Amino acid sequence: MSGHEDVAGPDSRRSDPHRFDRRTLVVGAAALAVAAACSSESTDGAGDDSDGDGAGDGGGEDAVVTSGGARSVPRPVAVVRTSWSTDPLAFGSYSFLAVGADPEMRSRLAAPIDGRVFVAGEATDRADPATVHGALASGERVAAEVAAVAEPGEHVVVVGAGASGAHAARLLADAGYVVTVVEARDRVGGRIGTVRSADWPFPVELGASWAHAIGTNDLAATLERLGVAAVPFDYEPSALAADRGRIADVEAFVDGVEDAIGEAIEWADDLDTDVALAEAVVGSGAAADLDPAALQYVYDSAITTEYGADPDEMSAWWGFVEGSDGDDLLVTGGYAAVVEALLHGLDVRLAAPVTSIAHDDTGVDVTVFEAGTETVLGVDRVVVTVPLGVWKAGTVVFDPPLDDDRRGAIDAIGFGLLDKLWLRFDERFWTDETLMWSIVGGDGYDEWFNLAPVTGEPVLLALVGGARARALASLTDDEAVELALASLQRFVDAGW
Repeated sequence: MSGHEDVAGPDSRRSDPHRFDRRTLVVGAAALAVAAACSSESTDGAGDDSDGDGAGDGGGEDAVVTSGGARSVPRPVAVVRTSWSTDPLAFGSYSFLAVGADPEMRSRLAAPIDGRVFVAGEATDRADPATVHGALASGERVAAEVAAVAEPGEHVVVVGAGASGAHAARLLADAGYVVTVVEARDRVGGRIGTVRSADWPFPVELGASWAHAIGTNDLAATLERLGVAAVPFDYEPSALAADRGRIADVEAFVDGVEDAIGEAIEWADDLDTDVALAEAVVGSGAAADLDPAALQYVYDSAITTEYGADPDEMSAWWGFVEGSDGDDLLVTGGYAAVVEALLHGLDVRLAAPVTSIAHDDTGVDVTVFEAGTETVLGVDRVVVTVPLGVWKAGTVVFDPPLDDDRRGAIDAIGFGLLDKLWLRFDERFWTDETLMWSIVGGDGYDEWFNLAPVTGEPVLLALVGGARARALASLTDDEAVELALASLQRFVDAGW
């Protein structure tokens, strides 16, 4: 997508109606196969569509291929589960533009405060928010802002050892500033959370897993230079599910959905006030003739698990104007290596949350709770890179208080949620026919990635976002695994 530099202009507020997702939604039927949304044990009717044919308006009777076979899904031998909404150092995953927000609000959040307090993080990057390369870019921006006003040799504290903080710290240190990084977690990386464990044959990522739009930034080259394995990954959905088995013609099933959403966005652009995407779809009448199951599938797979937000939260005006197009890489060799390399040799204090930041025209006092004791670091400048969720929670107290413009931006920009469930098995019980499996109309872990072809290991990854992720966060680990196995059983029953 182009035109980021002028998205805030009064005549250019509309989202791109033909690009609301990084994934390709028009899919080729030859590569597709679909599992059953309701197994023989399920009686809740999930996935029912308006005319009851189970295939969608474009499918017809011969669009569904049933497949049977009673075979239980084995229990995994290793499980890793995230719960970003309950993480007090994040309260979510990444930012999005909610109803009433616009890209200019990212700039308001990013604006320096009196030449003493500087702000970075993915939520401040207007070009590529919600991405690692966007976070890195914000670190580069903020380092330049500090250098423009700071004297050589000044002491700068960087709050947060994620991608943005690490990049800012490295650039400032290389420029001759005295840099101290304080990080609330007991590890570096922030929302890049790499787990290296004997239970797993490769590093497992709790947060960021993909390097996006690799032709537009240096991240792929950085991964290669560091020797971090990363493989091309095609998001094209290769599995859907309906209530009666495999959908033979998936292209027909989703036909018209992308155009309908584009029409809804164009309709919303003529309104005097912003509305949610879901409201625009209904109000415009664009989806009146669509199979509700197909629309819900696109909502779930192309919006909720992409942006971490539901269609009733996303801005119809601005929700889809951000982000660069390009190919993606799945990082399998440990994403945290990027941050670790940037921080190598720097003064990094872990398990040291910041509780307050006070500044005047002489400097900054950063209060850190470290080893059970509050310590005040008197420095010249501070760079704050905490997640938007922490800004929203008010965990860090500012003196003087934040101005109304910044508070308004913090409140208005949305903070999405995307959780993961990693399952490793003793051996594969599925085929490698497809890399992505989805269940239409489900209510649990309904989007799966078959990582066996790209890792060589019997590993499956489930993604769940938005309100459903918040609901599933209340489950115990055992309950979450049982729900996941029930979901996988549907694919096995369909002959996967």
